[in-house]
Amino acid sequence: MLKSYSEQRRVQLGEIGPGGTLKIPSLFNHLQGVTGAHSHSIGFGTVDMLKEGLTWIISRYRLSIEKMPRLFDHFTVQTWRSGESGNFAVREFLVTDDKSNILIRGTSSWMLLDFIKMKPLAPSQRYPGYPVYPERAIDDSFESMPVTGQAAYEKEFTIRRNDLDINNHVNNSYYIAWILETGEDINEGLRPVDISINFRGEARYGDTVLSRVSYDGGPHRLIHSLTQKSTGKELTRGITEWR
Repeated sequence: MLKSYSEQRRVQLGEIGPGGTLKIPSLFNHLQGVTGAHSHSIGFGTVDMLKEGLTWIISRYRLSIEKMPRLFDHFTVQTWRSGESGNFAVREFLVTDDKSNILIRGTSSWMLLDFIKMKPLAPSQRYPGYPVYPERAIDDSFESMPVTGQAAYEKEFTIRRNDLDINNHVNNSYYIAWILETGEDINEGLRPVDISINFRGEARYGDTVLSRVSYDGGPHRLIHSLTQKSTGKELTRGITEWR
């Protein structure tokens, strides 16, 4: 089995923002799409997993962004499993341009869940044949993130049916969009160069999500929190750096 998997992608018109570059939520969709293609190519596809009552839950993401692809650019996403920590599988990403220059580095942590018993499983025990290549794209130990302090800015979002994925959960790209929305309002004209996300809970159709942001030593490093407005339950934490 191939230890890593690569796929060429192209930036489409509906994926760009006002600056003409790929929107970051769209980037996350590309990363997730290539992840699914890798698993499918070696016999561990999402549809087969769902039939067994299993699914992957994204816990953490970290991206370091040098440059975002622009409209109609071709870019390649390479991904591989680098290891395992408890019930979490660690997956890496490299995004390169058509000259093999590295545009984006990423790492992520995924929990394998038996959603019938609502019980996490050790990935290597359930899928012992999944190939591992130990090199890291970003050396991140996924330490706990700080909570937001006094909110410098906040914004509300109501969950639509269009925000839901195959599991009837909110797609992870929307959580990221809600976090970045508050950061962009504070840092208009700048772009995020480092993004850390910790998914901690799930929202449902019709919920109102409150996105709060506070400063972490200055306006260009921000701490984010998404909470369910009606209960105060925390859904996501994040840290972003802007330049």
